Amino acid sequence: MKDVLMNIFEKTVSKSRNKGLDEVEFYGEWIRSLNIDISRDKVKSMKSSFNVTYGIHGCIGKRIGSIGSRNLEADLDTLLEKLVSIAKSNPEDPYFPGFAKGYSRGFEPKTVDKRLVDIDSEYVLEILNNAMSSSRESALKNGAEEVIVSEGGLRIDNYGVLIGNSNGETLYHEYTLFDIGYTVKSRAGGEESSFTMMISNRMLDESEVMKEAVRAGEYSVKFMKAKPVESGTYRVLLDHYMTALFVATALQPAFSAHEVQENRSPLKGRIGQEVLSSSITIVDDPFIDYGIGSRSFDDEGIRCSKKAVVEKGVLKTILYNYYTASRDRTLSTGNAIRANPGVLTRPGFTNLVIQPLSNLSSFDEMASSGRVLVVHGMIGYWMSNYVNGLTQATVSHGLLYVNGEVKQAVKNVVIGGNIYDWMGSSLLALSKDVVKVSNIYTPALLIENVRVAG
Repeated sequence: MKDVLMNIFEKTVSKSRNKGLDEVEFYGEWIRSLNIDISRDKVKSMKSSFNVTYGIHGCIGKRIGSIGSRNLEADLDTLLEKLVSIAKSNPEDPYFPGFAKGYSRGFEPKTVDKRLVDIDSEYVLEILNNAMSSSRESALKNGAEEVIVSEGGLRIDNYGVLIGNSNGETLYHEYTLFDIGYTVKSRAGGEESSFTMMISNRMLDESEVMKEAVRAGEYSVKFMKAKPVESGTYRVLLDHYMTALFVATALQPAFSAHEVQENRSPLKGRIGQEVLSSSITIVDDPFIDYGIGSRSFDDEGIRCSKKAVVEKGVLKTILYNYYTASRDRTLSTGNAIRANPGVLTRPGFTNLVIQPLSNLSSFDEMASSGRVLVVHGMIGYWMSNYVNGLTQATVSHGLLYVNGEVKQAVKNVVIGGNIYDWMGSSLLALSKDVVKVSNIYTPALLIENVRVAG
């Protein structure tokens, strides 16, 4: 499959010279997928597919254009002519330094699980059916009278990425991906509740699937008869999954040099200053075996490196791609991330690892520290604002603990605050364990003085 991408790349570079383009950058990927959809406890469909997608980025002076295609039969001359037209119609970017050069690899983490490459579809169905069965059994064991896996699916991808530029530099790497997610609905005593499980990993781990399946069944029952609590100020315990959601929306983007340069980050001008609790170190680690963000080079071909972004609460660096680094007259940190082949990159984390350093406690100990609202599910967190760090979400799955005892299940209350307070002056404790949620590795957080509106 690499040869298919290489052929398109070489033709692109050759033809671009006659179209008036000063430079081109190529990003292509092939992907072989198995998709299974489920509905009401049954497999609805199972499909295999193969696709090639590529993006061509070109410049005329400091005018840049991008174009993408999913068509292997597409006429490259026509695509490049459209690209020239797009570039000419765009304004000049005074900061554009040209496309990335100096391709190289860093340490090579494991990113391909050969079991996923060679897996039999019947075994995949067995994994999915066993997971759904475990969820149903767990729900019934915890008091459900009726239970159903309402909707969801499983996807396995095997794919390769080729990056190239006009200088003839190329890099290629392959990956695998395993995704499973579904919603468990339970009924008991005239009440209904649901819970959704989601796993994303580059390797197949049946034990992880079964663990999360059992948890989904248990949690589909746990929040029945949920109701709001009185408005006020509470201690709030965000479980690992909820912490990751707030970090992804309210904190993570602020470390991008692009957001800093566009005055959309509260971290601007803060390097060397304390921005979070001294109990926290945040590391960008691209070298975790089978990590979702793991890689040896970024999406511009620049070698990746492991780095402390926040060390004991102090901001050490922001994250650069080639463009933003040139704008700040520094070097790329190897953090170029491309949303899809047909767009330019933006700086971002590979794997964001939060290391808890002190004030450590077990989850149960944190839940037992007085009156605590424990949050296991929420909606609306995506309305949190990384520009100022403001956090907001509506609790959908919560438990109110008083002196270690569950007093009620909680829903339909809004929690709000600021991520820099929650991970700074208002942070009471962090869990000893760290859980992976997509590309974020995080402890649970116990926070004081959180606004709760019922």
